[in-house]
Amino acid sequence: MLIETRFGTSETDKNKIISFKAGLPGFEDLHKFIIIEANNTRPIYWLQSIENKHIALPVIITFAVLSDYNINIRENELEDLKVDSKNDLLILNVVVIPEDMKKMTVNLAAPIVINAKRGIGKQILIDAAELPIRYPIYEAIMESLKKGGEEDAGAVTESR
Repeated sequence: MLIETRFGTSETDKNKIISFKAGLPGFEDLHKFIIIEANNTRPIYWLQSIENKHIALPVIITFAVLSDYNINIRENELEDLKVDSKNDLLILNVVVIPEDMKKMTVNLAAPIVINAKRGIGKQILIDAAELPIRYPIYEAIMESLKKGGEEDAGAVTESR
């Protein structure tokens, strides 16, 4: 299936479409997304709307760069996602990338939880006052890359 994205036309399998029944906060009218791995932006991916090519949210698998990130998902949230096994879950967090990339932040308090097996997603609010909405992520990404994480990360290349 061909879709128009912010990065141009992309071929995707219908099975890779993620349905958000209630949309996402701020984009409640958009319900179908895919995850795009754009050249030179890893470990940042893009949650791309297939209904509006201009909407693509930068997201990250936070566990890959912050080993102490821990969330507790309520049972009713898992029911909404029709989860059989927690191994089917993909947890993403929205990244804010300002002009000065060293000021990049991630929202740890509202992860996007996806049942990758069924293609169902939902953004949830975590009951944890200690999880910030604007957690600085630049240093953690750079440290992850130094330890042998993804090699690209062109969107967060450190100036030398």
